[in-house]
Amino acid sequence: MIEAISQLPIGFLIALSGALLPGPMLAFIIARTPSFGSRTGTLAAGGHILVEFGLLLLIALGLGIILENRFFQAGICVVGGVSLVALASITFIKLRETLGPPREITKYHPLWGGVLFSTIFNPAVILWWATIGTAMLMEAWLIASLAGVGFWLVGHFLADLAWFSLVSYSIWKGKTLLGTRGHKMLSITCGFILLIFGGYFIARFLSMLF
Repeated sequence: MIEAISQLPIGFLIALSGALLPGPMLAFIIARTPSFGSRTGTLAAGGHILVEFGLLLLIALGLGIILENRFFQAGICVVGGVSLVALASITFIKLRETLGPPREITKYHPLWGGVLFSTIFNPAVILWWATIGTAMLMEAWLIASLAGVGFWLVGHFLADLAWFSLVSYSIWKGKTLLGTRGHKMLSITCGFILLIFGGYFIARFLSMLF
């Protein structure tokens, strides 16, 4: 039983190390929180977890081989990359017209945004589960069977919920300190994050082809 419980902090730390890195999901939460509120991160994490449950179901059904397919990965990279670049471009264009966060990012409900920024707008999630995630789950299974996998997943999901909830809560509490100029700077930062990751995924797609 100790072996199984030990998988919880492992799952937590592995997920936290990924969540702490700037990415499309974090950019969405930062941009959406000022208008939606402190629950933005929690709801977005919920949408993210729904996507992960779907990927886990595919793996459990033996369809994980699809996720590992080179052409499938290349496809989601190019779709995600182009989508992120387009979204970033729209963001910068709209910033000329408004001082607040552009509607293209903030129009989504956090739960739905959590799903989109874990799939179309962030193919890294699918790639992660096709590689690192699957390997970690197999290791947890070998160490403590189903209980190990269960505890690992609990730790993983807790990390996402804790971090993204903390981010949105902190932003919401500091909202009055930011002001209009602060909101605009946040939007610019988010736009650059989306643009960088869009370029990264397109470059990764090209590297898979050549």
